Amino acid sequence: MCKLIQKEKILLLSTLISFLLPSFCLAEIKPVFDSDLKVLVESGNALVKKNDFSGALKFYNKAMGILKQTPQDDPIRIELEKKIRVTKGRLLVSRFRLGNVKISPIGQSQQVAPKEPKDFLITQVFGSVLARELWPNRDSLFSNESLGIGRRITVLPNGGIELVSIGAGNMGVRAAKAASFELRKENEVELHSGSCLLNFSGRDPSASVFSPLSDMTMKSNDPFVVMIGVTTNGGMKMICLLGKITVQTKNESLKLLPGELCFVLSEGFSRKMNVELSTLIATSSLLTDFDKPPPYSKRLSQQAMLQAMRTSKRFRTVVGDVKNRDNFEVRVLREESP
Repeated sequence: MCKLIQKEKILLLSTLISFLLPSFCLAEIKPVFDSDLKVLVESGNALVKKNDFSGALKFYNKAMGILKQTPQDDPIRIELEKKIRVTKGRLLVSRFRLGNVKISPIGQSQQVAPKEPKDFLITQVFGSVLARELWPNRDSLFSNESLGIGRRITVLPNGGIELVSIGAGNMGVRAAKAASFELRKENEVELHSGSCLLNFSGRDPSASVFSPLSDMTMKSNDPFVVMIGVTTNGGMKMICLLGKITVQTKNESLKLLPGELCFVLSEGFSRKMNVELSTLIATSSLLTDFDKPPPYSKRLSQQAMLQAMRTSKRFRTVVGDVKNRDNFEVRVLREESP
């Protein structure tokens, strides 16, 4: 046990020394045999120089996905794994500084453990929900507890969680039944799997959402609510529930109204289509599985009623997964005549 503790101290010490050296820079990976890999690594390197370690890890992890089939002793993979380890260490140190956590001077036998900041409040939780990353693992979460920015939340198939930001972000998050996401900032979420419900209040709200292979920003003049899920190809499926949203990627912009759905892929947006809000309200676990309804439930019901009044010919529509921006699953359930 003593040897294990000593190794952990040495690892932390080496990470801190690397972080404090002014001439420190991450080694370049050479040769790069894949152009996509090169772009991902260079993007990560650029973010490291800006001290955006969380963003850099996103690109490094995507690059590691390209190298999944390469041997463990491949020099390119070894260098990339080193980048990931060092960047995680620098991210941890930056979190310490943001939280005003004091690390004991080298040589002392004890060090002050980092205290998790209170960035998000858990308003509802049920079943099994886990919290990982940056601070000690938490396998049991309860209402009225708090979580810090940087936490990765894993919702198991029997679980669900509702969070609200405590600071100026004005973001609310709901996830249920097998989902994983990271709280990157007060108005920034990275989705790894499953789906979630995001709501944003305040004046001129905006947010950024990331998935394994796509990312986007959302903004509106008024509060808005959106449902977002990760597709099998790493993109996102999003449905606007409330508000008028402008969605922006690197190359495209799209406006969504309540009841409109689109896919966000690495190559751009799919075409828009309409879904019936009343069916969604009645069937989505993100809205039905929690004890308390969301604070915007009345507005959502009113919006569903307005949509039904505007639509003369109604269908119960289920939109499934997507292959590319022009090819996705749609199943229409027609109401049977009496």
